[in-house]
Amino acid sequence: MSPEQSRTVSWRVSIDLKICMITDTYHPGFDGIVRYLDYLIPQLLQKGYEVSVVCPWFKGHERYSSPEEGFEIIRTTTTRFRSNAYYWAIPDWRLIKAIIQSDFVVLHSLMPLGLAGGLLAKLFRKKIGFWCHHDERVIFKDILQLPPFLIRLLYKFIGKFYAKIVDVFFHATERFRRKLVYFGAPSDKTHHTPFAINTSKFHSDPEIDLRKRHNIPSDGVIACYLGRLSVEKNVDNILLALDAAMEEVPNLYALIVGGGPDEEKYLSLPRNNNDRFIFTGFIPESELQSHYATSDIFVTPTLNESSCFTVFESMTCNVPVITSAMDHDPDIIDRVNALLVHDVLDPSEIKDNVLRLAINESFRKRVASNGQKLILSRTWENHSERFIYGMNTAVSANIIHKRSIAKVDTIPKSQSKHKAPHVKKSPVL
Repeated sequence: MSPEQSRTVSWRVSIDLKICMITDTYHPGFDGIVRYLDYLIPQLLQKGYEVSVVCPWFKGHERYSSPEEGFEIIRTTTTRFRSNAYYWAIPDWRLIKAIIQSDFVVLHSLMPLGLAGGLLAKLFRKKIGFWCHHDERVIFKDILQLPPFLIRLLYKFIGKFYAKIVDVFFHATERFRRKLVYFGAPSDKTHHTPFAINTSKFHSDPEIDLRKRHNIPSDGVIACYLGRLSVEKNVDNILLALDAAMEEVPNLYALIVGGGPDEEKYLSLPRNNNDRFIFTGFIPESELQSHYATSDIFVTPTLNESSCFTVFESMTCNVPVITSAMDHDPDIIDRVNALLVHDVLDPSEIKDNVLRLAINESFRKRVASNGQKLILSRTWENHSERFIYGMNTAVSANIIHKRSIAKVDTIPKSQSKHKAPHVKKSPVL
């Protein structure tokens, strides 16, 4: 964050807030929301907040668990119904109790648990934050393929929910900021909290020899996709583009990492160069870094994301990225930090970008270096401070005034005009 985009302030604020995160996905499942919570929650605990996560229950897991002091996981009733590989959880007395005991409730989706949690939190007069992880427009149109009249009805409902239920909104990327604007979220209640990456976990030296595992020659150029194998990820067109690029680059290999609801479909599609496609299926989290760092190109121009975790994790591992240009973060557009695809449904445009990187090693290195420098400038400390600032603008002053000590170092300029909660201030030593 540049000096022009922020100002620095220091104060001690009375806090000891209990934050309740309501999410329709959590461990043992693994997706972007789970990864985000794994990054944010430790930051909040370090700053003295108590955090509870209300999430679906899965067989073999305790209904209540406490991985560390101040952190509780509460698993609510889960049904057998699922959509796009996500099981639907429903509210029960555990959710109600967690909301009652909290000071601030954060919703992470508008699936059944998040939706019910927002309504219950409003009933109990709690302040409510909404963390924007999804674009429902893509979900309704491309994944669920709902009829237009039902989509219009759901859009209207989302707008009403945002207006009547949510007190403060958080987003990490430009795409989700514009989605919030589309649904009428007020700009003075919207806070930009950009993603960062754990640089001790993600780095440029692979810890596993994947070339040996998959019999990829040392001079092979590896183009990697890592993520869910499902329609919203645009996997169909990524596979078509890679197959076409292989016709012109005989040492190009495709490493397709992950599983998902459409995995069997993608495995069975005809390809001209099938011998150079490697589908790994689901991999353990411990192998993510090696799959990024082994790759020469990371290809992820999806329908619903531009600046997602996989983009930043691959950049941290010094790998050049091909992603969607739509609603991308300005700091990625401003410099050649990634190659941007303007029409993600056009396999030929994806292919052209793959070829630009595959045949020019020096260009690959330059794009990778720029991307790595960008991500190393972002920190979870800064992210958590922005989150806390946004939360404090929503939570009533009488709650904040009661409790222990925190420090807010960096506040976005666009947010610094908002009047902070009335709190006792003293110099930070």
